[in-house]
Amino acid sequence: MFLTLDWFHSRPILQRRMAVADDPSCTGLDPIRHHALKPNCSYVLHWGWDSFEVHTNSLGMRDERTREVPLTDKLPRVLMLGDSFTMGMVSWRDSYVGQIAARFPQYEILNGGVVSYSPSNYWNMARLLLAQRVEFDEVIVFIDISDVADEAHIYEDIDAFGAVTARPGTQRPKWQPSFIDHFLLTNSFAGLLKRVLVGLGFYHFAAGEVSDPVNGSRGVWTYMSQEEIDQAEISSYTPLGVERGIAREKAKITLLWEELKRGNIPISVVVYPWPAQVIHDTAESRQVRIWREWCEGKCKRFISLFPTFLAMKEQCPRSQPGCWYLRYFTFGDIHYNANGNALVANAVINSLEELPPVKRPGEKGSP
Repeated sequence: MFLTLDWFHSRPILQRRMAVADDPSCTGLDPIRHHALKPNCSYVLHWGWDSFEVHTNSLGMRDERTREVPLTDKLPRVLMLGDSFTMGMVSWRDSYVGQIAARFPQYEILNGGVVSYSPSNYWNMARLLLAQRVEFDEVIVFIDISDVADEAHIYEDIDAFGAVTARPGTQRPKWQPSFIDHFLLTNSFAGLLKRVLVGLGFYHFAAGEVSDPVNGSRGVWTYMSQEEIDQAEISSYTPLGVERGIAREKAKITLLWEELKRGNIPISVVVYPWPAQVIHDTAESRQVRIWREWCEGKCKRFISLFPTFLAMKEQCPRSQPGCWYLRYFTFGDIHYNANGNALVANAVINSLEELPPVKRPGEKGSP
């Protein structure tokens, strides 16, 4: 009787959710970047069971509100590039870009993060802005764990200019309701039980319908060899493979650095872990070593969040070894919640306070 009532209660809610999930959003096709956010657009993004407003400015970037962004500004302007972590899978005020922008009203922070972007599009985003004569004084690139898989498996160049498209057959899976999702009350009780089990260290209970935040295939390259990946029949890095995926992402970030260097615009790099890295990896992860080495002689600042999140794990009591995941990640997901975003924001804020952005000489916004 309870399940029957739960089904009748849940059915209209789930139907509405599925309908809005398929509604047009502010994301559209783009001939250079494969997809991009539409300028001056607003919509409600449904992520998992959460919903939050997304606004874009005149440059087609997520912002606190829709607004016109001038080509120049008297304030030092920092462009932040990344994927869904940087765009923010939470409300603007809870995202790390939103928190950084709120902390530094003396700077203008531009959020160039877009869901599913990778180094190919970090480069494309920056040079398209430069082609529009948009001025900025520093670029901070948040390089994601999934960038290797994106460059090896998802994106391919379509011309000498560097425009990209998705390889055929590489469409990412969309969320579809499982059997238990049709019983929302029952699912809520099951979710509470899963949280208890994850807190006790049984991390596999955090797995969702679309991805496994504990050992998802797109993030295993930092702690598994290519041989182990092949033996596990993981296809997330085909056809290029892990090593060529790394080479491609480094090549694209190098092109970005060269583009910025011509305009005397400094570049900085931030790396951060997924839940799987906190469980299986170390503070000296391969991801950290690759980008620390790349940054030598190139970066204004290099920030690794690996030690921070691993330290949070060590602070969990022995009776609750998985408390770090519950505190800093959206349950059933790889993305950070408001607390996790705050850890990233604080690390960047500290770096910006120690080494502030400065207005480049000769810019129109300069005095």
